[in-house]
Amino acid sequence: KPEDKSTVILGKVLPIREQVFPGVSDKQHPILMKWNKPTRIQTCNPAISGDMSGLEHFGEIDMTEPPIEFEGSKELESAEEEVKRVLSLDFARRSDVVKKIKKRAVEGTQRHKLDMDSKEVQIALLTVEIRNLQHSLINLWPYKNQPFKHKLTKKISLRRNIIDSLREEDYKKYEWILEKLNLFYKPLPKYDHLEISRKASIERLTDIWCEELKNNRLEKYRTELEDEQPKFLRNKAAKLQHIMQEEKDLGLQLTVTQDQIDECIRRAEEIEQRNLNKEKHLTENLLYVEEIVPEKNFIS
Repeated sequence: KPEDKSTVILGKVLPIREQVFPGVSDKQHPILMKWNKPTRIQTCNPAISGDMSGLEHFGEIDMTEPPIEFEGSKELESAEEEVKRVLSLDFARRSDVVKKIKKRAVEGTQRHKLDMDSKEVQIALLTVEIRNLQHSLINLWPYKNQPFKHKLTKKISLRRNIIDSLREEDYKKYEWILEKLNLFYKPLPKYDHLEISRKASIERLTDIWCEELKNNRLEKYRTELEDEQPKFLRNKAAKLQHIMQEEKDLGLQLTVTQDQIDECIRRAEEIEQRNLNKEKHLTENLLYVEEIVPEKNFIS
């Protein structure tokens, strides 16, 4: 049984062994994406339960005091010290200590002395029960108590529904109860149920990778064409100049004007200036990484 339980992870996760299937993930047809199986978050994690502290948040309990059943007993007050010690919380069950904590939590959240069914009291009682179950799951060996886990998950869901209802009815009370019990409320995201499987995930990742590859190559080709435009326009202007000169020498009717040549040169200079001023922004890809082929230096 481990002594340090600060890094306890509930449940055991078996290591995933790599299995090679011919024609699927072998060297001839490699998979370019890496898929990691999603890890399951345990209900003791504050990201799900919302409990930022344990039962110590309600204060220390004096273990020399009697249980709730014996409070105010005149016979116990006049009894001997050994009897008081045997009937104290030191020799009582843990459920008696939890009842004492519940009483303290109810007294700090109830609206009046007879209030036992308001939403604030229900949240306080459920919080004590949830933290007691979390304490038991973490400290008991070997952390595999499925009935406890099921009970804990059910109580967390019930408390979340009550907090959600209180949030809609009285927002000030909602903020007060969260601060009082050291809780945080994060509604669960609403999404359609989708079974996570390796094959379907790799298919979706492959679609994303192919789309990013296509966009990357189109952007690269577009940049190359824009860089070649000024050279093409200057060559066109030179050929038009040659045609115009040949027509003058042969005494033919001119089909090319100087304005057309000047327009080509002007457009070439305009595109060159635009390419110089354009900022080259790198597109952030989720999966695709451009491969850089190293240059080969041949020794002659």
